[in-house]
Amino acid sequence: MEELDRKIENMTVGLRSTENMLNGKIRVLEKDKLDLQGKLDDANKTLSWFRNDKFGSKSEKVEAEESIEETTEGESNQAQLQSGPKRPKGQQPGSAGHGRTDRSGIPVSETVPLDIPGGCSCAKCGKEYVILPETDDSSMLELVIFLHQVKYARSRYAPQCNCPGNKIETAAAAPKLYPRTTVGNSLWLWLVVQKFLFGVPTNRSLKDLSLQGVPLAQGTVTGGFEIIHKLIDGLYEQIKQHCRGAEQWNGDETTWRVFDADKTKWWLWVMASQDAVVYILDPSRSAEVPTGFFAGSVGVLITDRLASYKKLSADIRKAWCWVHQRRDFHKIYEGNPKLRNWALDWLLEITGLFTLNDKRYKLWQQGRRNTTAWIEAQEAVEQHAGKLKGKWEEQLKLLTLHKQQKTALNSLKRHWEGLMLFVSDVRIPMDNNRAERLLRGAVILRKNSYGSGAAWAGNFTAKVLTLFHTWLANGLDPQALFLDFLTECSMNPGNPPGDLSPFLPWKMSPERKQACALPKNYKRPG
Repeated sequence: MEELDRKIENMTVGLRSTENMLNGKIRVLEKDKLDLQGKLDDANKTLSWFRNDKFGSKSEKVEAEESIEETTEGESNQAQLQSGPKRPKGQQPGSAGHGRTDRSGIPVSETVPLDIPGGCSCAKCGKEYVILPETDDSSMLELVIFLHQVKYARSRYAPQCNCPGNKIETAAAAPKLYPRTTVGNSLWLWLVVQKFLFGVPTNRSLKDLSLQGVPLAQGTVTGGFEIIHKLIDGLYEQIKQHCRGAEQWNGDETTWRVFDADKTKWWLWVMASQDAVVYILDPSRSAEVPTGFFAGSVGVLITDRLASYKKLSADIRKAWCWVHQRRDFHKIYEGNPKLRNWALDWLLEITGLFTLNDKRYKLWQQGRRNTTAWIEAQEAVEQHAGKLKGKWEEQLKLLTLHKQQKTALNSLKRHWEGLMLFVSDVRIPMDNNRAERLLRGAVILRKNSYGSGAAWAGNFTAKVLTLFHTWLANGLDPQALFLDFLTECSMNPGNPPGDLSPFLPWKMSPERKQACALPKNYKRPG
């Protein structure tokens, strides 16, 4: 009997050991399953984002007609999205419109008379009509590109005496950008504007000229651009220095190719204050670029969450872009159906914050600060921001959070201080759209021309973009100012003007600003 009890006890111990071993394996498998499920969710989220980025709409708006899981929360959120019909694009039927565009400022080159062939007479009796003195006028816009040569006849003077040392004297040559060039400043202006303002590669501009029977070698243009690059260096540095002294900036960066460098992939940075826009080309995306630019500066920088900006000194307060923060939740919404309702709830809350801030900003624009409406708008923004903070604090305490939820909420927590700077200062925007718009033209140029063949050419791009967009930001015509600059340089070939103040918006006289003002209908980027 005792022997039987021992056998049963041994079997029981063995079974318990086996059970413990199997339970351990089950726990390992369950953990592996959770890990694999997390990786699968991450992969689906990334795949969905790439699919939408490459093949879908570029908008990050949440479409009302998208299916949402049938939960009470989902139905409530969907009702909010479907609160009104989607407004079609373009001018709405029945609207007044803006009417005919005023073109009275465009000169009339010629008047072409139009008569009825054979005259006009009565169809019944044949008696001729009398021609009235007034006419029924209409006009059409026509474009004529007149590429021409200007011939300079330099007078020559021969002496009429026998004094020693006399010789034939010739009038001075016409001003030109550099000795021996046969390209006038207006053509240099056209080549620079076509490329850096409109994104047309130089090769295409030269093909355009060749269609008009004007062969112009690429080497000639490259050599001229190298000279202009050196001439604008001082003006670029003064704009850069002025920008550093501001109190608020937008910052961003994009890739730029430099093909003769050891490292082909470079970066084009933009730092924009209210009245100065600076582009910087650098082989690095590290903190050295913004740290070097903002050395000694004090103010607020609106940007995305790139780590390079986080290493700036405490003198530069970082206002993080809410659009980039919102994108964390939008990616979850697009890529993980299980978390769609949770992500949608956050998207709607962030949209509400944008709406309240937009109302507050319009009151500030109208000069209605310290009014009852302003106080209420300010309190609404503060209360909604407080609600969001309480929400992420409570959700981070939950033990059942998905890995993607934790990542998004922890990012919100880390950047919260910078995300909240706009609450206390209405001048700080919630997004970094201005910097992204200022890079749009550069991105188009990069796609059309693939980048720059040499480092100096890339730096030339940064300098010209700095000049053009600084002038545009101040409502000034870059074509008029750049032509003036080239003309001044031609007075002393190879040297920039001694006085650069006529080309710096903050030093210009009101009369010059008015003379170089942009047309009112020109849409300025950023």
